[in-house]
Order: sequence, then structure tokens, then C-alpha cells
Amino acid sequence: MSIVDDLIENLVERNAIRLNGTLQIKLVDGGFTIKGTLLSTLRDQKKGKDVLNVNIPIDARLKVGDIVVPVPQIP
Repeated sequence: MSIVDDLIENLVERNAIRLNGTLQIKLVDGGFTIKGTLLSTLRDQKKGKDVLNVNIPIDARLKVGDIVVPVPQIP
């Protein structure tokens, strides 16, 4: 096996990611906001133990541009 095959096997095939948490999505003027927390766990399936636990706070605002809806002409 090559080094790349070993790396892919160790990172992708042996590990699993579990995501838990809550997200709150609100519509606001000009877009929407997302707030919440995600708890992520990286688990080594071969050894059967957690490798990494991460608590990720999320606070984002996304803007949506103007939406133009063309109206057909009525004769």
C-alpha cells in the first residue's frame, strides 16, 4: 500500500463523525440568522474510542439579495 492509501484508510475508513446540537434559524430584514451549538465527536472505530470532542458555537447572519419576480404583461 502507498502512503496515500494508508492515510485515507486511517482518516476516512476508520473514523466516524457524530454531530449533535441545536440550531435556531430566524428570518430578519434582508436575510436570516443562524445561532446555536454543535457538539462534534470524532471516533476511531477500530480502537473503539473517541479521538476528539469539539463544542462549536454558531452565530451567523446571511444576507439575501433582492428577489425580482417578473410579472407577465396582461393585454
